[in-house]
Amino acid sequence: MNRLNPIFCKTCKEEFTPKSERNIFCSRKCFKKDFYHRKKAEELISIKTFPCFICPSCGNKVQLEFDPVKEGQNWLDFVCPGCNTLMINVSDQISTDDISI
Repeated sequence: MNRLNPIFCKTCKEEFTPKSERNIFCSRKCFKKDFYHRKKAEELISIKTFPCFICPSCGNKVQLEFDPVKEGQNWLDFVCPGCNTLMINVSDQISTDDISI
């Protein structure tokens, strides 16, 4: 890339002349704004999606309403809505192939 060729900022879409080949933001402010929005989007996605699994007793696909890794105590009381089986009783039968996000 030629240093004299202007490019457009990824955040504000204004034209600027980069100081190096790696610059895609016109300023530190635009970089921070992009970083903030990316992290917020990742956080919102991770909050809204909890794992699904197939119940080994009834075969129904079950969507969890909590994160079983961070909130393991909720797993002790979780009951399959299809067959009313307490999941702690069958947790050793659930394989990682049955779990999806």
